[in-house]
Amino acid sequence: MKLAFMTWVAPDWSLEQHLTAAIRYGYDALEPRCGNQKHGVELSATKRQRADIKSQCEDCGVEIACVATSLKYNLPQPEQIAEAVEETKRYLQLAADLGSPNLRVFGGLPVEETTLEESQDRVAAALAQCVKVADKCGVNLCLETHDRFCRSAETAGVINRVDHPRLGYCWDILHTARMGETAEESWENLQGQVYHCHIHDYTWPEDDVDQLTPALTGAGQVPHAEAIRLLAAAGYAGALSGEWISCFPPEEILPQSASELREYLRGV
Repeated sequence: MKLAFMTWVAPDWSLEQHLTAAIRYGYDALEPRCGNQKHGVELSATKRQRADIKSQCEDCGVEIACVATSLKYNLPQPEQIAEAVEETKRYLQLAADLGSPNLRVFGGLPVEETTLEESQDRVAAALAQCVKVADKCGVNLCLETHDRFCRSAETAGVINRVDHPRLGYCWDILHTARMGETAEESWENLQGQVYHCHIHDYTWPEDDVDQLTPALTGAGQVPHAEAIRLLAAAGYAGALSGEWISCFPPEEILPQSASELREYLRGV
C-alpha cells in the first residue's frame, strides 16, 4: 500500500511545495484536489503544463494516486447531469495525461422527493456513460462513500448497476463508520473494487453522526487499523490518502499520520 495525501491539507501550496512535503514526510503519492488550488492541476492546464506536472512528479519519485474532483450526478435536472457527465470525460483525460490511475467523484446529496433507488438509478445511468471514456483513458472512476451514499450498500447499489471494471470505490472509512458500520461490514459490500481509500480521523456523538470533530490519526473513532488489515489481506496496492480540510497545520498532521499509518501497516 502507498501513503498519499490530498492537497486540501495546504491549498495555497504550489506543486513544488507539496512534492517537497511528500519527500520530507515519506509519502509515496499525492492526490491533487481540483478547484482553485495553487498546484496547477486543473482542466485549464494545457498539454504542455500537464506534461510538466507529470514530469515534476516522476523526477521526485512521487506518484499522482488520484485526481480528486467534486463531480456529482444525483442532480434534479437532466441538463445538469449531462453537463456533469461531459465534465467527467474531460477530467478523465486530465487524469490520463498526468498518469493518474484514478479519478474521484461523488454520487451527490439527496434530492427532494427522490427515493434511494431512484438516486442510485440516476447516478448509475450517468456513470455508465462515463466508463467508456474511463476505459479508453485507462483511468478508474472511484465513487466515494459520501453524501447520499455514505453507507457501503448504498454505494454498492450504484456500482453493481453499472457492473464495469473501470468503476469502483473510493472508500472513505470515516463515512461508513459514522453510519454505524464496522470495517468488516463495509468490506462485505466493497471488497474487490476498492481502487482508492481516504484516511482522516474524527469523533462524533452517537446521537448526531453529522457533528464531527477532527482528531489526529489514531485518536478518533474511525477504524483505520481494521480496514487496513482487510485491504492488506485482499492484496490492495492502492493509496491510503489523507484528506484534511482546514483541520490541522500540514507540518503537524502529515508526519503524524504517516507515522501512525506505518504502524498499522507493520501490523498486517
